[in-house]
Amino acid sequence: MEIRRLNEAAMTGSVTTLLELLQGDPLLLDKVMVAAFLPENPLHIAAMLGHVDFVKEILSRKPELARELNSQGSSPLHLASAKGHIEIVKEILRSDDPDVGCFVRDQEGRISLHLAAIKGRVEIVKEFIRAKPELTREMTDQGETILHLCVKYNQFEVFKIVEDEELLMAKDSEGNTVLHLAAAKRQIQA
Repeated sequence: MEIRRLNEAAMTGSVTTLLELLQGDPLLLDKVMVAAFLPENPLHIAAMLGHVDFVKEILSRKPELARELNSQGSSPLHLASAKGHIEIVKEILRSDDPDVGCFVRDQEGRISLHLAAIKGRVEIVKEFIRAKPELTREMTDQGETILHLCVKYNQFEVFKIVEDEELLMAKDSEGNTVLHLAAAKRQIQA
């Protein structure tokens, strides 16, 4: 019952309800972490919906929730990155070991930076590069670099901010460089 109310509070971003629930049951967030039946935790919900204050409060009490994956294999950082919630991305990166959050892969083998690139979230990509420049070298499970994804999903604004000439020559699992993909798709911009 309390977990359902907690998820409802996450959906509305009600920090007041969160605090009331935690006052009634100080172990509520721990119970969320061990519950096997939840498709997502309250941090996933709040991160996806952009409730910054709710995210801050949860992270201040239980930062390890940021490492939890939902039923689709996404972390709260994946969700915030894909949705374009820059303040939440910054909070998650500040709250926990950024290596853990940044390098977690979803079910399709993509890190949060990849999702931000696919969705054209320029400011979020810049934030990841500022926090962890080596993330640009991470490949998907299909061997795609961030530049491969930019060409594949027509995200040229993101493409422009990734300054790494070696990535231009990197090959995906099918042996294609970014230039091969651009030529095949007739993308003169790339």
